[in-house]
Amino acid sequence: MHRFTLILQQSLLLYCTVFMSACTTSTPTPDESRSRAVQWMIDNQNPDGSWGTIDSSRPYQIYLDTQASHDAFGEATSALGVMSLIEPSRTNPAAEAALRLGVEHLLETPVVGKATGNTFYDIWTHTYMLSAMCRLVDDERFAQDRDRIARTLEQEMATLKERQAIDGGWGYYDFSYVLEHPSGEQSTSFNTASVLLALDEARDHGFEVDMDMVNDGIQSVERMRLPSGAYVYGTYAQFRPQAPYNMVKGSLGRSQPCNLALHEWGRDISTEQMAVGVETLMRDHHYIEIGRGRKVPHEAYYSTSGYYYFYGHYYAGRVIEQLQEPQRTQLATWLRGLLLEVQDKPGSWFDYPLYGYGHSYATAYALLAMQSCDRVLEEDAETTNVSYHQVPGADGN
Repeated sequence: MHRFTLILQQSLLLYCTVFMSACTTSTPTPDESRSRAVQWMIDNQNPDGSWGTIDSSRPYQIYLDTQASHDAFGEATSALGVMSLIEPSRTNPAAEAALRLGVEHLLETPVVGKATGNTFYDIWTHTYMLSAMCRLVDDERFAQDRDRIARTLEQEMATLKERQAIDGGWGYYDFSYVLEHPSGEQSTSFNTASVLLALDEARDHGFEVDMDMVNDGIQSVERMRLPSGAYVYGTYAQFRPQAPYNMVKGSLGRSQPCNLALHEWGRDISTEQMAVGVETLMRDHHYIEIGRGRKVPHEAYYSTSGYYYFYGHYYAGRVIEQLQEPQRTQLATWLRGLLLEVQDKPGSWFDYPLYGYGHSYATAYALLAMQSCDRVLEEDAETTNVSYHQVPGADGN
């Protein structure tokens, strides 16, 4: 009996040792995290310069309508991949080679169209193609391609004008109608804000932006803004402000781009209000965290979907860059620490199984968010290894 007890104790001790070693994997430093992520993007780039695949490991997937939606997913992912490598490629030759291959792919790829009159995920493609071109057009490394980049930039703005809905917003569905321009019944606050921010980048680079298009988009976002600080999901949901997905905890991922878009276009959103938006994301973060990695859209609390996760954190990083101290440093420290903790071992990030695009777009978004934090913190030695748990309110307390 004594021998059996001893064996049991030793077995339990061994089990606990193995279990604890698996649970105490050290969080990477920012430098380690960035290096692993950049290498992952290099290693997982397709031979043609794109990122992502149509492969699906499960029978149930997000609604496509037609296979043409894969063009939209793939080129939006590839544009994000290019955006994520612009900064690290300045000091990493392998990243620069991947960037050049990716840029050439974007410049050569045919214009992505709608899947059908009802479904047009290509709004994401044109949003991030425009943003990518804006970040490349004045990059001296691509001076010989400037004319091609500028033409693509102008083309993407023209396409966005064509895709703008009658209500002034942008979205990716219009199930009730098939019109030359979408009806706007299913314009979304976050699509519209993302487009406005890409147009703002074009304006900053000296390109002429159609202000009627911009003002109509701004008014669409403003109509979807609630007194609570949340933004309703879309035009169709404006008269259901107390639906869970329209509450503050359901708006965590989309409030950041909406606040930033209105602020950048000079509307009534102060830096203090933007700070509250990110502080709310930090305080209630467990609600958006619960949705990360789930296979079914909108199944988590407040109808959160996994694909909002790194999208929202990317724009949170951009908001943080606009804030004043002390929130600016505190929130950048929190966000960078959070990204370090949720990074996967191979160096990628992941929030939703969108065919074979999930790891690529999430890693690109996360790298961009990290770059925002780095610009704020400037690799300050006192904040480099601070855990986000040490920032007041980081754990919702």
